[in-house]
Amino acid sequence: MYLRIINNTINYPYTINELRLAFPNVSLPEIISDESLIEWDMHVVQPTPIPVDHTKNITEGTPTLIDGVYYKSWIKTDATANEISYRVENQWEIIRIQRNELLAECDWTQLADIPSETKVIWSQYRQSLRDITSQTNPFSITWPVKP
Repeated sequence: MYLRIINNTINYPYTINELRLAFPNVSLPEIISDESLIEWDMHVVQPTPIPVDHTKNITEGTPTLIDGVYYKSWIKTDATANEISYRVENQWEIIRIQRNELLAECDWTQLADIPSETKVIWSQYRQSLRDITSQTNPFSITWPVKP
């Protein structure tokens, strides 16, 4: 990711291809180093992790200059009650799918020819999996440990 400063205005995102189009009469090398791009007022934008917060809408903002380096920035705004509810329901669905996969992986532990001690240990684990949806926050699940 790059940005280019034109007339004191940050143009972001900006690509090397856009630079080539802006200067059609200049023979730019096929591979341009990041240092060379500075001559064209282009700067590398360092990635930053997207914040994770289901109660916020997160959009990409204008990169921020910190100690001579541009970093990707994020704008957080409050999500509506409907958006939050939708995200929570979707997350519960993801949790249920994961839980069902874990249950299916250990179905064999409840077959008739499995020793009763093994059945008991695994049935406790399986019950903990079924109880997952009684937790309050689908974004912070405490998963049981397999026996």
